[in-house]
Amino acid sequence: MPHQKFQSADLRPRYAKGKISVFGINSVYPRIPWMAAWWAAAFPGFGHMFIGKYLQGFVLIIWELVVNGQAHLNMGIALSFLGRFDEAKAQIDQNWALLYVAVYAYSIWDSYRSAVEINKSHVLSEIEDAPIAPSDVTFFEVIILDKKNPWVGMLWSTLSPGLGQLYGGSTIVGTFILAWWIFVCYKAVAVRTWLYSFLGDFNSAAAIVDWQWFLFLPSMYAFAIYQAYTSVNENNTLFDIEQIRHLRVRAANLAHLHTPEDHTVQIIATFDHSPFVEMAIHEIEKLGVPAQHIVALPLENLDSQTHVLDTIHSVDGRSVLDGAMMSGTILAVLGAIYGFVLHWGPVIWGLLGLVGGFLIGLAIEIILSKRKLTIASSRKSEVLLEITCQASMQTRLIKILKSRKAMGFVTMPKR
Repeated sequence: MPHQKFQSADLRPRYAKGKISVFGINSVYPRIPWMAAWWAAAFPGFGHMFIGKYLQGFVLIIWELVVNGQAHLNMGIALSFLGRFDEAKAQIDQNWALLYVAVYAYSIWDSYRSAVEINKSHVLSEIEDAPIAPSDVTFFEVIILDKKNPWVGMLWSTLSPGLGQLYGGSTIVGTFILAWWIFVCYKAVAVRTWLYSFLGDFNSAAAIVDWQWFLFLPSMYAFAIYQAYTSVNENNTLFDIEQIRHLRVRAANLAHLHTPEDHTVQIIATFDHSPFVEMAIHEIEKLGVPAQHIVALPLENLDSQTHVLDTIHSVDGRSVLDGAMMSGTILAVLGAIYGFVLHWGPVIWGLLGLVGGFLIGLAIEIILSKRKLTIASSRKSEVLLEITCQASMQTRLIKILKSRKAMGFVTMPKR
């Protein structure tokens, strides 16, 4: 049964911060508009998926696979980069190609415009302090908004695009990405191409691969990895926002200001944002500590440095990984194209392009960064928990703090 209910939780906001459902988790997270436009240019539909407009993204991705495939645009692009211009013109079906231009331009324009509007909605939702339901239980699924590791999501999508999205809680998105990856790999004969490439039989790899379908794969692979990383981070931020609001509403409603008595002690503990914070509060109340004697407030961290590994954790959508993944995608596509005429083949050169482009883009981002840069941020305390209790409860209370993963605690001296 619910331990406490606040009236403010019943108010329906005009601007929502996020939503969790059987279909997955989505949030009004501020994304950089030009990054949305870039992903739309790399592959129509990716820009919309990047900003959370998944339905439009699915429609545009299917459109890209159908119309590009019928127009043979990938073949034309590859042959043009190889200098075989007459063959490129002969490959392209003009009837389908003319249908491509308007939708391609719309995809770029609308992803940029939508990113701007979503950023505005995020600001308005922050003004309203909109509540978020942290869980949803249906007949089909149990969805819980919890903290996950974005690098685990990235690793799963590196092994197979779509798995990172499933790990992050995006059921429909992960299923769609996994399905399109399997379909395109089948049409491109990619699995046997990878097998021959890693066995060193590069001639056989180049002979069996379907250029038209294979050139979809570098952009798909890079986006699936990046989107898995960013979506897990966005879900973690959504969890933090929901818990911050809950703790502030709790503090305001409990009228926590009080005068400690002589036979009481004050204990201050720090936590990361996690379900353990609320579990610890509940268990301390069950111990017999009055609710108004438990103050839980989020800390405002003042670190303004840029961190290579986790700058996207900030609620501004900015990450040095943006430019790195953009560069990696470009060089992965070029590596796959020129790999058809180079000795190691399109798979090896595509992977080399992805890794090399990522490192080059990361180096450029670091050089252009105007703030002090570190590799990774130091661990921060995110929630401050102050408990005033009977001195006889101190030992049991500290045991609860330890079992619920408190980062540290201190018993305040009498003054």
